[in-house]
Amino acid sequence: MKKSQIITLIVLVVVLGLCIAGYFVGKQYFADKEKKEKAAKTTTALKIDTSKVIGVAYSYNGNSYALDKVNVIWENSDDKDMKLKQSDIATMISSLKNIKATAVIKNPEDLSQYGFTKTKKGIKPKTQEIFVKTSDNKEYDIYVGASNPYNQSSYYVMVKGDNNVYLVDEGFTSQFNKTLNELEEETTKANTNK
Repeated sequence: MKKSQIITLIVLVVVLGLCIAGYFVGKQYFADKEKKEKAAKTTTALKIDTSKVIGVAYSYNGNSYALDKVNVIWENSDDKDMKLKQSDIATMISSLKNIKATAVIKNPEDLSQYGFTKTKKGIKPKTQEIFVKTSDNKEYDIYVGASNPYNQSSYYVMVKGDNNVYLVDEGFTSQFNKTLNELEEETTKANTNK
């Protein structure tokens, strides 16, 4: 092999090595950039200290439900004797801790396109309303409007006192898609043979 061919071969190997290294460095750079952009796009719509929540009222399918925390037990406000699945309610409450939004529409003029109607009493949501009360006398009113037409698993949400509309994942809202019958503990009755 001639000296010029050897030099050319070495140069090609070095260039190939640089290209491979550049590929992996570039791939990592863009992966990190995408991760940072995703994190920057996520904002907090509402944070609630869930350890202090003592009452929740919500609407679902046209019906209203209310739960009260008495000591450490959640009860149906209208039927204190009804035994409720405490773990299911704990999951509902924990979904309120940090409601993340993937998009924020700041002070929209037309709320109807997001599933909200302005009334004299305030905001009327299309899907449901969730009211939360804490032991330190804080109250939160959360309105769930329409689902996003481009992503049916996301909903538009508003919080009383905040004029912005937030796009949130349905993971939060689906926790409140339960009737009290679904939250009731199943009781097994002993079979008696006569």
